[in-house]
Amino acid sequence: MNRTLLGIALVFALVCAAVSAADGRWTIVRGQTMTVVGDQPAETLRDIASRLERFRLGVTGLIPNAERPLPVPTVVFVFGTRKGMQPFLPLAKNGRPAPLGGFFHRDADVNYIALSLEGFDESLPVVFHEYTHLLVRNAVRAVPVWLNEGLAEYYSTFTIAASGASADVGRPIVPHVRLLRERYMPIAELIAVDAGSELYDEAVRRSIFYAESWALTHYLMVEVPDGPAQINQYVADIARGRRPSDAFFDAFGATPQKFDDQLRRYLAHPTFRWRGFNVHDRVDVDVNDRGRTLSAGEADAWLGDLQRRVRRQREAATRIEAALRLDGEAAITHLALGLLRIDEGRISESWPALERAVAIAPDDFMTQYAYGASLLREVVQVDGMLADATALAHSQAALKAATTINPYASEAWSWLAYAFMLDDDQLPAAEEAINQAIELAPGRLEYRLRWADIRILRGDVASARKLLTELAAVTTDRTVSEAAQRRLDALARSR
Repeated sequence: MNRTLLGIALVFALVCAAVSAADGRWTIVRGQTMTVVGDQPAETLRDIASRLERFRLGVTGLIPNAERPLPVPTVVFVFGTRKGMQPFLPLAKNGRPAPLGGFFHRDADVNYIALSLEGFDESLPVVFHEYTHLLVRNAVRAVPVWLNEGLAEYYSTFTIAASGASADVGRPIVPHVRLLRERYMPIAELIAVDAGSELYDEAVRRSIFYAESWALTHYLMVEVPDGPAQINQYVADIARGRRPSDAFFDAFGATPQKFDDQLRRYLAHPTFRWRGFNVHDRVDVDVNDRGRTLSAGEADAWLGDLQRRVRRQREAATRIEAALRLDGEAAITHLALGLLRIDEGRISESWPALERAVAIAPDDFMTQYAYGASLLREVVQVDGMLADATALAHSQAALKAATTINPYASEAWSWLAYAFMLDDDQLPAAEEAINQAIELAPGRLEYRLRWADIRILRGDVASARKLLTELAAVTTDRTVSEAAQRRLDALARSR
């Protein structure tokens, strides 16, 4: 072989190694509420799934309704090394992989967690922080921004004992304490922050906000005897549209200005306490699935889909297209390709792949759900009008299958309600579906907007208007409050 041909062969080999998982053994393990995919033995993946299940149960013990299943599946990717994870990290502004030991990515159809065993313990706080946001959003209506971030930081310190039987939460975050001893934000200013506040564009003030959100939450959760109950009262008052300062006084027994003195004294303490609890007192969280070795094509499809979701589109396309060539009999390879084509704007090319995935895996929730929801988003409607009745029927069938496979997935029930909304003969079924979604995830305010839409279609404008008025007064979610107000304005114009 001459040098030119040898060079081409070496380049080709390097490219193939970069885009293919065929040179490693990838395993999939399914836990109670999540799927774990990794280049590690099944035993290691089961241990990580059990840790995350224990975390979820730890949060459950202190936040009402947090035990409810998440609206969409959670998939955890486990890499042996940080170098192995680099091709799947989000890109920073300089175009290089972000310097992360782990990350949490939320999408409409799935939650993805990526972790490296190298530096594993250092990456867990980031994952626990974001996981807490999901659990809180699912469980509680209208959580103020400071409390949402404070709870996420508080639970980010979750630590499980070597035995796995006990855990603690609420250990002090030393950098937060140091910062607040030098810089402090008045509580009145802290509780007035919402997602549109300017401090999100100011790095220093944002750091103070996160630190003080943690400190106030930690004080209430650990030092105040009825702190969790008082927090619940505060959140309930905020959900009813009360002013933050008034809700704060009624819940915590002092004005924000008076409470500043208590919090400052607390931050001056040389030591801090935290909570401990017995995990096995709650429920058995062991993951018993023996796991299954993935084919090279399946592994590349999972990894390519992760790249697609973190916007590494070109690498994702190369990997997913290679995955299909490696294994054309696996549902995940066709599912990943179909979703990729939608992202690329090649909508008509996505349906054969998605339909093939559905045919191969009629009992797989993720496949049925993704197909049904994608049809609704991309084909069924044009400018608010029903454009394809056949696509609607297919969407309804896929989403019904998804809710049968996983009756705890509130997002699938919400999409099914929407699919039924588009058919006047199915409005009672639409209401049943959205009621199920609300029952599963009482904190998701967008489900209540859909409930109001269905009541309007069924002619019960009075009930819809009552709920929309409540939602329009919500101060913690501008998207929901503004959407509710638009509906109220439209009802007023239609009189």
